Amino acid sequence: MQMNYLITSLQENEKFKEVVENVNEKISPIAISGLSDVSKVSIISSILESTKRKICVLTYNEIQAKKLVKDLKYFFKQVYFLPKREIAPYDYIAESKDLPYERIAVLNKIILQEKSKEPIIIVTTIEAAMQKMISKEELYENIVDFKIGETYSIENLKQTFVKLGYERTNLIEGQGQFSIRGGIVDVGLSNKIGVRIEFWGDEVDSIRYFKIDSQRSTEMIQNITIFPAHEFIVQNIYNAIKKIEENYSNVDEDIELIKNGENISKIDKYFNEFYDKQEYFLDYLSDKYLIFIDENSKIQQRKENIIIENNNLIKSLVEKERIVPESIKNVSNYEYDYSKKQIIYLEQNDIIKNILKFSFTTREINYYKSEIDLLITDLNEYAKKNRVIILGGNETTSEKVCELLKEREVNYKYEKEIKSVNPGEIIVTLGAFSAGFQNYDLKLVVINLSNSFEETVKKKKYKNSAFKQGEKIVFADLKEGDFVVHKLHGIGQFMGVNTITTADKITKDYIKIKYKNDDVLYVPTDSLDSVRKYIGGGDTSPKLNKLGTKEWENTKSKVKKNLEIIAKDLVELYAKRQHVKGFEFSKDTPWQKQFEDGFPYQETDDQLRCIEEVKKDMEKPVPMDRLLCGDVGYGKTEVAIRAAFKAVMDQKQVAYLVPTTVLANQQYEEFKSRMEEFPIRVDLLNRFRTKKEQEQVIKKLKLGELDVVIGTHRLLSKDVEFKDLGLLIIDEEQRFGVKDKEKIKQLKNSVDVLTMTATPIPRTLHMSILGVRDMSVIYEPPQNRRPVQTYVLEYDEEIVREAILKEVERGGQVFYLFNNVEQIAKKANDVAKLVPEAKISYAHGKMTGKELEEIMEAFISKEIDVLVCTTILESGIDMPNANTIIVENAERLGLSQLYQIRGRVGRSNKQAYAYITYKRNKLLSEVADKRLKAIKEFTEFGSGFKIAMRDLEIRGAGSMLGEVQHGHMEQVGYDTYCKLLDEVMKETQGIQVQEEKDIQIDLNISSYIPDDFIKDSSQKIEIYQNIALCRTEEDIQNVIDEIIDRYGKMPDELENLIEIVRIKELARKSSITKIAQRMENIVFYFEDNNYPENMINMLIQRYGIRIKFSTGIEPYITLKNAKNVVDDVKEFLREVYECRKEEVDNINKETDVNR
Repeated sequence: MQMNYLITSLQENEKFKEVVENVNEKISPIAISGLSDVSKVSIISSILESTKRKICVLTYNEIQAKKLVKDLKYFFKQVYFLPKREIAPYDYIAESKDLPYERIAVLNKIILQEKSKEPIIIVTTIEAAMQKMISKEELYENIVDFKIGETYSIENLKQTFVKLGYERTNLIEGQGQFSIRGGIVDVGLSNKIGVRIEFWGDEVDSIRYFKIDSQRSTEMIQNITIFPAHEFIVQNIYNAIKKIEENYSNVDEDIELIKNGENISKIDKYFNEFYDKQEYFLDYLSDKYLIFIDENSKIQQRKENIIIENNNLIKSLVEKERIVPESIKNVSNYEYDYSKKQIIYLEQNDIIKNILKFSFTTREINYYKSEIDLLITDLNEYAKKNRVIILGGNETTSEKVCELLKEREVNYKYEKEIKSVNPGEIIVTLGAFSAGFQNYDLKLVVINLSNSFEETVKKKKYKNSAFKQGEKIVFADLKEGDFVVHKLHGIGQFMGVNTITTADKITKDYIKIKYKNDDVLYVPTDSLDSVRKYIGGGDTSPKLNKLGTKEWENTKSKVKKNLEIIAKDLVELYAKRQHVKGFEFSKDTPWQKQFEDGFPYQETDDQLRCIEEVKKDMEKPVPMDRLLCGDVGYGKTEVAIRAAFKAVMDQKQVAYLVPTTVLANQQYEEFKSRMEEFPIRVDLLNRFRTKKEQEQVIKKLKLGELDVVIGTHRLLSKDVEFKDLGLLIIDEEQRFGVKDKEKIKQLKNSVDVLTMTATPIPRTLHMSILGVRDMSVIYEPPQNRRPVQTYVLEYDEEIVREAILKEVERGGQVFYLFNNVEQIAKKANDVAKLVPEAKISYAHGKMTGKELEEIMEAFISKEIDVLVCTTILESGIDMPNANTIIVENAERLGLSQLYQIRGRVGRSNKQAYAYITYKRNKLLSEVADKRLKAIKEFTEFGSGFKIAMRDLEIRGAGSMLGEVQHGHMEQVGYDTYCKLLDEVMKETQGIQVQEEKDIQIDLNISSYIPDDFIKDSSQKIEIYQNIALCRTEEDIQNVIDEIIDRYGKMPDELENLIEIVRIKELARKSSITKIAQRMENIVFYFEDNNYPENMINMLIQRYGIRIKFSTGIEPYITLKNAKNVVDDVKEFLREVYECRKEEVDNINKETDVNR
């Protein structure tokens, strides 16, 4: 515990001892006044440490709650924030689950902590405390404690999990789901981790965590409690329906939805019918809790405001003849008897009357960067009468503080852990608060110099697997009718899995694929590595190929020829650059480290890797030409800023080129604020600058009086000359015109260039181009983003009006997405009539660049409240103040578009909202209906999300390689395209590419996955594909482990299938292309129809008359009387492999001798 000394110094104070005595004697209420915010935190922590009681802090709003949580976390780890519930006053068909999951996690933590003596602090707001909830008893009635060795009825568990709010699925894709496969029970605990409970009969045999993305177990545990999945548990749905019918009329549609299990979106509407037993959050806390009330007058004021807002909302709903959700009425009727709790009021001013009071004298202290002289003067004053502690943040910033004090001749000590502080002493230590404070009673001054609280708390590192999930697409999502690509036969349509049993009782599974003219191909499941799901990136269906023709080969050749031209250009360009002499930048300076430590956030692993790659390039004698890819807000700018800083350290100038004036302004502000503590001169050149200002900048550039210049294509004009340009950074190069690109090309020959783009690039493509294009990719988003609260609902003007007002009233802005250029002006007009209080404008892609810029500039400078637009414009611009997005006609948009659109909000610490609306036609087309279902699922991470990711990447591939290539990609499908590109790239660089031969195995053994082992056909296909993709024994072992882990002991038929894969691998190594069983004989066909002589002799010695050699057009060897087919075949193949190896060794020896 870092701040221990602050606690002990309070505990030694007589007044504080008296407070603790009263708390221990359960005197309530008590008031403690005279406290600044940070002093409150030290009081709460010291009381917890002295009494070992559990604590709840009730405060007046979310901002204050989060500030308290952050400060409290410096004393204790177990501090949790309970957010309010979002109560929607309208109907929706789906909402995102982040907030409900955040709440249930805290409620479950409270229950878990009841059994332990560990301290815990819950911070919440009056708004959350005013919301009625299901009673604690009812919510936790069905929790299950699993222990190894105990017995449970699996049949009963199914019921229990449903009662706990879990949904049964075949495969766990996220939180709140469970699946049962034989004796294996999986439960999704979060979106990343699940628990797998394996039974032997009715007894728990093992309990282990598993990763949801890989479905593989991670660690064994002895026991686990399964808590409710969410707080909307309904024990008796029919009882609730009966009450709704008694109390309401004309609600048949709602009742139908509730009967179909769509009840969560209706619970707030009919809360009192669903729950007889209700409680407030404070009722969930046992008598062991102390309740701290932070600023009672502010809490009372907020409570009154909430009731007034609610009553206005109720009035407006009644006027529109809408049902008022009962949860909203319940908040308006809020009354709570605090006398049953042990209460401590924390106040800045002494305003609470007629209770036991203690008063401390404290004040808040803040120093800003510009007030160093004042700080030094004050420090010397403080030290005369007080003990002084300076919090320096992390080690680097603390060292800076020490250097400053040494420079100014201030006496201090530096201690990482403070044991004691004597009067007159100044101690510098690690740590940070949101502010400093002075406590006159303790004669103690705490000064916070960690720049600002957030800068020191670097968030913990985080690995994102979203893109990797996008990669592993997704045989589990293969449905009948989907298009697939067969390596040899081209594009066909998947028609399902067929189990075929022959007359001699041999059973196998085949994938059935339909081709042109209804031709059918049956692919054995052990050859499923030849089949891929077709992904084309276009909206139209591909054309089916014809079996038995050269059509597919010709298409592939055509695409490959085209790719060869691209590859040749890329390779030549790359080779040319390797011979050009550039500037070799020095290694990092100490200033560089200091500058990088000033970055206020935790870098993601990807960011750090990209920064490293850029710096390495700069330190080479060859000019850098690196492409940096990553979505908006993923931290590309920071990579560029660090590269710029490195260049300036070597007295080189930096030019940062952006496509639009708006973006130039934004990046200029960012560079200026990051570099302000260093003697680096940054300026801006664009058309917002006056002619005179532009001339000044140009002059300074020529004289070398400017280090970094940020600008639009104005930077490329003839009159702009640099004294010594060392680094050119280009943002979104594809958006510059042809002339500009030519100028950039000339610059590229001599200076280091970093090009940035926000288009996501697929990993596979990245790997292929890696050899000829230096690329760095940021795949993971920063982790400090709040999840966007998403609703999917039917379009309704009133809801739109409410959503806009809610955002504008809190000072935010709204994107209104309307994808129809012809109608957009009318739509903006409609929105303006609907919300006359807000300033509305519109923008679309057919406007001129200048018009668009002016609108975006007005939006960023907050002159516009609502921007009605076609797709989100200016993809490079960060707009943290836009925190609500409304999408009209969502059923016309693709999932990946929605995913990208939703990513445009939620970039600040405010809660962001997305309203995905659809219009319900009397007849929704089947396609639109499918889309809608997908959009519903979109509010959770699942396979829909993976497909959206993949969709985005494919567009990235198209935009990177140009539109022509996009057409080629559609002709052959994404996977084949990437494979061809990879081959072409290797061939162009002189690397030999060997086509993997197809091996056919036809043995009379049953090899398939029985239905009673894996019921779900999509999971079955996924496992088939994993088996077929195995190429080494290690791969095979991994698949076996996964199958046993997920489904239990393998049946014989599945073991046979795995043996066939082993046989295939041995055959591949031994140059055998086909193995077929004829009665009791096995026939082996050889690649290129030849087999070496030494093999014939060896096989005759080994097998004698059991072996027969047949010559002819297709020579083969027959092994007779194979009793144990699998073992005999494997042994034969091993013998052949040894001969092949020996032959290769001999050839190599001869070659060496001849040399």
